[in-house]
Amino acid sequence: MRSKKPKSEKLTEDEAMILGSFLDFAEKGEDVFARILLHCGIDHNDVELAGDIQSAILEHYRRPDATYDVDAVAHDWFRWPPIAARVKELKREKRQQELARKISK
Repeated sequence: MRSKKPKSEKLTEDEAMILGSFLDFAEKGEDVFARILLHCGIDHNDVELAGDIQSAILEHYRRPDATYDVDAVAHDWFRWPPIAARVKELKREKRQQELARKISK
């Protein structure tokens, strides 16, 4: 396992994006935050091994070349049931609007 970053070291843009998106869930409460972590495949053992939640999240998405897999983050979000349902709803609304425009021509 890689050692976690010193607290004084500034986050990269990718790290800030990843952690910021998790912060949005953390602000919704411990239950929601715990569920999103588990949904993404980050469990208690990962947190213990990494030393803290922030390090566990970053380690989960870190590639072998030390970059971050932001596509995997997006994939996890789009599979989160509340987000997946909203995306589906927006796509349905868009199709209905397109159909209405075609009909009104």
